[in-house]
Amino acid sequence: MPDTAARTQPATTKPPGWPDEVALGVLPAGEELIVHARYLGTRIDTRGLAADIVLRDLAAAAGLTFAFRYGVAVTFCTAADRIPALDMALLAHVQEPAEQQEVETAGVLITDGGKDRVDDDGVIQLADDEEPRLLLVATVLAHSVMLSRDEMLVSEVFDSSVPLVADLQINGKARLSIPAVMRMVGRVLAARHRVMGTAQAGERPDLLWDHPDLDRLYTRLEAEYELGERAEVLERKFGALGDFTEVLLDIAQDKRAVRLEVAIIALIAVELLLSISKAIGG
Repeated sequence: MPDTAARTQPATTKPPGWPDEVALGVLPAGEELIVHARYLGTRIDTRGLAADIVLRDLAAAAGLTFAFRYGVAVTFCTAADRIPALDMALLAHVQEPAEQQEVETAGVLITDGGKDRVDDDGVIQLADDEEPRLLLVATVLAHSVMLSRDEMLVSEVFDSSVPLVADLQINGKARLSIPAVMRMVGRVLAARHRVMGTAQAGERPDLLWDHPDLDRLYTRLEAEYELGERAEVLERKFGALGDFTEVLLDIAQDKRAVRLEVAIIALIAVELLLSISKAIGG
């Protein structure tokens, strides 16, 4: 497979904007590979990756890496021992790094003329090692690790909402602050935008428009990682959380309105008392 340095050139020659992904390094020799997908943070500034000499050297030593602007890096390698150093260099280009990485791995077998397929044990067999085929695999793994990360986030938000629901059920009111509600709303909206908007995890990759011959491979990979089903479940959960946070926001706003009314009444009372005291004193 030719050196991928030329592939990174569009990152510096495209009009202003961030490339969806940038390829760094070269595919290691050999038929059996490991592909590692890691969620690194909210976003990767793909504009400066190709110009980072240290990053390029580390990527070349690690294998072939696709860095996606929505915060995921996917590396094809023979061993994972050089990936931590690569990720440290990538973090210099990451916005809002993740506190804990979400990782997904799979085996890849280059069959050189065989058929694209996914074995029963999850090993991905590829007919060749051309970049579009590798990029499709990387995209599917990137979407899967994104879904895994946000499935965990949604579960955490659901868990945190349980005491609030119980409070509403038992006491008829929720003891929560407006900032707490806004943080919950922000977490839900950010996750929904990342999965359904930026990464488009539930949609077919644009790559298939230029390479329709890879459609069958994508169908197999999509089924293996259940991308469509997981994206639909997340969308339903996002909808439920959105409705719930709207209710909480209404409650918080009502509390704020009551406090404002109390404050206005208190000010009026103070003003009346001052007026009465002046009248008595006069």
